[in-house]
Amino acid sequence: MRIDFKNIQVKDIEGNNSTVDIAKMLGNAIYQKTADLGELELAREIYKNGEVELTQEQVECIKSYVKTGFVAFVQEAVIAMLE
Repeated sequence: MRIDFKNIQVKDIEGNNSTVDIAKMLGNAIYQKTADLGELELAREIYKNGEVELTQEQVECIKSYVKTGFVAFVQEAVIAMLE
């Protein structure tokens, strides 16, 4: 699955669409909290490129970081993209 974390489509409170870039925030969140070398490399790739190819294991990893580190409207958009 290919995801571009620089172009996440979110909806505001009125239902209007906009795009947010969470690549650096997500990369930093993973980088600062992981004890896994694979996740560390994934964090670097997300931070530098924004667009990454993800395995199912990486998708589950990202879901867990998004659920604990991002506000609800971003969680809603990212998790929907990952499913």
